Amino acid sequence: MASWQARLAAYMVRRRVKPALGDMSDIGKVRSVFATRLPSPSGVRYRPATLGGVPGEWVEADAPGTAACTLLYLHGGGFVGCSPQTHRPLTAALALQGMRLFVPDYRLAPEHPFPAALDDVRAAWDALRADVAADGAGRLAVAGDSAGGNLALALMLSLRDAGQPLPDAAALFSPSTDLTGASPSLLANAARDAMFDGAALGRLADAYLAGGDPAQALASPLLADLAGLPPLLVHVGENEVLRDDGLRLADKARAAGVQIELAVFDVVPHVWQLFWRLPEAKRSVREAARFLCSAGGPDNVPVEDVIIVGAGLSGIGAACHLQTRCPGKRVLILEGRESMGGTWDLFRYPGVRSDSDMYTLGYAFRPWTQGKAIADGPAILDYIRDTARAYGVDRKIRYGQQVKGARWSTADACWTLDVAQPDGRVIQMRCNFLFMCAGYYRYAEGYRPEFPGEERYAGRIVHPQHWTPDIDTAGKRVVVIGSGATAMTLVPSIAAHAAHVTMLQRSPTYVVARPASDALANRLRRHLPAMAAYRITRWKNVFLGMFFYRLSRRRPELVKQRMIAGVRHALGPDYDVATHFTPSYKPWDQRVCLVPDGDLFDALNSGRASVVTDHIASFTESGLLLKSGARLDADIVVTATGLNLEVLGGIRVAVDGVDIDLSRTMNYKGMMFSDVPNLASSFGYTNASWTLKSDLTAMYVCRLLKRMDRTGMRQCTPRRSDPAMAEEPALDFTSGYVQRGIGRFPKQGAKAPWKLYQNYLRDLLSLRWGKVDDGEMHFGNPGKDPVRGL
Repeated sequence: MASWQARLAAYMVRRRVKPALGDMSDIGKVRSVFATRLPSPSGVRYRPATLGGVPGEWVEADAPGTAACTLLYLHGGGFVGCSPQTHRPLTAALALQGMRLFVPDYRLAPEHPFPAALDDVRAAWDALRADVAADGAGRLAVAGDSAGGNLALALMLSLRDAGQPLPDAAALFSPSTDLTGASPSLLANAARDAMFDGAALGRLADAYLAGGDPAQALASPLLADLAGLPPLLVHVGENEVLRDDGLRLADKARAAGVQIELAVFDVVPHVWQLFWRLPEAKRSVREAARFLCSAGGPDNVPVEDVIIVGAGLSGIGAACHLQTRCPGKRVLILEGRESMGGTWDLFRYPGVRSDSDMYTLGYAFRPWTQGKAIADGPAILDYIRDTARAYGVDRKIRYGQQVKGARWSTADACWTLDVAQPDGRVIQMRCNFLFMCAGYYRYAEGYRPEFPGEERYAGRIVHPQHWTPDIDTAGKRVVVIGSGATAMTLVPSIAAHAAHVTMLQRSPTYVVARPASDALANRLRRHLPAMAAYRITRWKNVFLGMFFYRLSRRRPELVKQRMIAGVRHALGPDYDVATHFTPSYKPWDQRVCLVPDGDLFDALNSGRASVVTDHIASFTESGLLLKSGARLDADIVVTATGLNLEVLGGIRVAVDGVDIDLSRTMNYKGMMFSDVPNLASSFGYTNASWTLKSDLTAMYVCRLLKRMDRTGMRQCTPRRSDPAMAEEPALDFTSGYVQRGIGRFPKQGAKAPWKLYQNYLRDLLSLRWGKVDDGEMHFGNPGKDPVRGL
């Protein structure tokens, strides 16, 4: 979220600068506006100098000490204006971060058109490199803003093509990379940009090129081959007309194998770093200084602050929380598939929907505004994607990234991830904190038992997890094996077009019908702001869900009879509810299935669907032979037989060279693991909506990160103070998919913070407001290089 200072700065620029610039056809007027000087931070000295025949100035901090990096800084100004003096707020801020800068006063257009400025920059660079080499001064980097970012890129391309040494790294603020005017944001952001009209920028490009071809590589570096460039940091504003010049550069450079660090800032005006007091400016300068001084090390593996694994409901939510609560953190999302959405993108079977309401399955920070509370898969997927775009976290996702292993090093205070690429290569990525949001089941395959005689069956057998568009159930006889939420979703959806659908179950499940729409929520939205209506409905549903669950555990027979009575009422007195809808277990020993608007019961009452409770003896050529001797003919058999549980997406975990068996660890607060540092996993509730817990988990991770930042610590590790504490399975569900995989999961303890209470209110108090330093969470491993302040 943008600071109030950034909003004020954007307002002032919009009121004063944008009208003064006009259509930028008057270069003299543009120069006059650009010549305005802003206040600069103190503690910096400026020394005029000439390098390579190009005048300029050195910018260095007054404080004694050896600079960590020498930087050639190229000021912006549309190629026609500005100077080293106008950019002192920015260059001084960089100098205070421990760098020494030379800022050349390169020649300006239209008096000196392309390539005069680039020639000056190249001459200054060659002289600077010679000086640095002679002095043994270490790292040498380049940075620039706006037109200066263009020149910095062009400089690197010319050096690469000439076979000359390249900068160690580069930082580009709001760079102008494509003078052909092809970036969509030039027009799309024309009204939002506080400073420029995108179309008018073309006049500055014309003045610079003086009739030259704007598509030539050194004028529009974005159009060049970017392979072989050094690590690039790119910072752009969301509202800038030049935003897409930076985003397109980052995408193309990354595809060419260049190390990229990209950040998009909300609200800020063009080259907001000149307003050095803005929180966003301080953050940008700090990150740029850190990058310029460290990127491109011996193994060229960047270290992110946080890597999130998984771009589904939990992963996108986690990224949004980190962006708003920890805006200075460098966050990367790794997604193994080629699109975001997780479960809601993977599952494509007919009728796929949520089995809980969207007022609790939705994010706490983003209201659900559609009419249906029990939403279908495509609507949920749109909600996830819209949220990712609205918060800008979609730009942080890297697709086709399969994380295979994670190794923690206490000495380096970071995780090294082994990440398989689409082409089969395995690369390394690093982060200080690893946030696993990869779900709880194996994406590659669902649980699929082998049945006798399958090879004789002439029809098609399909698992819902692998449903493909070519599966046509219209006019077909379909048998759905299973009695869980997936089966009860499939049956009414397929029954609308199939000749007949049979749900074949070994044993019944508790089923409750509820309206697909929430009447109160829809009324509230007509009279209240969307977020207010959403929060009221959310809390209403939270309390109702908790009441139902607690009543089920305290008075199971009463709840059982009420649910069975509801089914009997829906299906009529002649239906065999005792056989098909009366489970032998207590309510919430397994998850209760919800059917919106009673659609399953409607399908059964219409005769288009039926339920059979029996066991499979074998497949036959035309269908299934049951142990009772009955036969079910089927053209298609759908095995809705469940999921394969998987811990942390199946990755291998090691700490300081020792492999970790997660089944021997204990679960801390439902998200971390005993003796495993800086790793959290998002795992939702079994008795309520998944997102209620994943939201709280992300908020708690943000609290942990802030606690480490405040104290200068790099490591947080949950450790059991009572090694004799009794251990219990992580989940107490009797569902088959749970029992098959629970042995691979961490245990839970007998008391907090090691016990899972499956209670939202209790977790809310603990994770939002409880102590972070609770005696079981240990902080340590102090950083060696604290960030300098401004």
